[in-house]
Amino acid sequence: MKSAGAVQELNIYPVKSCQGQALKVMNITLEGPEGDRQWMIVDEKGEFITQRTVPKLATVQAMSNEQGLNLALGKQFFVVPVKNSLNRTLNVSVWGEAVEAALEPDLFSQALSQYLGINCRLVRYTSVSKRLVPWQQEGEWQPEVRFADARPLSLINAKSLEDLNSKLGAPVGLERFRGNIVFNGSQAFEEDRWQRIRIGEVTFAQPKLCARCKIITIDQKTGASQGAEPLKTLSTYRRDGNKVNFGVLWIPENPGRISLGDAIEILA
Repeated sequence: MKSAGAVQELNIYPVKSCQGQALKVMNITLEGPEGDRQWMIVDEKGEFITQRTVPKLATVQAMSNEQGLNLALGKQFFVVPVKNSLNRTLNVSVWGEAVEAALEPDLFSQALSQYLGINCRLVRYTSVSKRLVPWQQEGEWQPEVRFADARPLSLINAKSLEDLNSKLGAPVGLERFRGNIVFNGSQAFEEDRWQRIRIGEVTFAQPKLCARCKIITIDQKTGASQGAEPLKTLSTYRRDGNKVNFGVLWIPENPGRISLGDAIEILA
């Protein structure tokens, strides 16, 4: 068994495409990190909204805890109680996949609509929701994913970012890539070759390279576009067909805990 560095960052993104929340210990469920992409903002048709079309989402501060979701919209602060009576559901769509979600009280949707300048609604992934991992092969194992794009968890190698930054005129930070787990590897892009890994108490399998989009060109604090970089440079050497890859997406095989400093063990 080979070790490849240790965990240096743990992050969840309670509301899809909004600001992240740093953790010291991460609880992993079969659907991904606890509280990660548990909420999502959708338009009037129920289609998911991201920074691709609404960059201002990057300025929405979201923190999840046992009491619920804390939202900061500029100078306004809201608490979305986890014990809300979720008796309203809404059929929503993530990349064309239909999901039944719980609709949060109108107060929060109205506040988000006013802040973002669009008509939108806040929904939550709950026990009524069921979304299988996209493109998963048929078989007994049918893992779920909440509102993340394709797999429950993303892993980023800090050495890979160093490699990219060495090619840029102005370096970018890790936050642009919105990873759940950041580790400091021994060499850039070594993570591309792994098939099965263990971190802390959790084993991960079924990796998929993470295709990148214009979100990595958006400042994750201000929501302002920073031009074509780093996507332009990344596409010159990380392109695979019509995709530009950076980082790896994984599916957890078991629930468990991961902590800062845990080793990345390569199983296959």
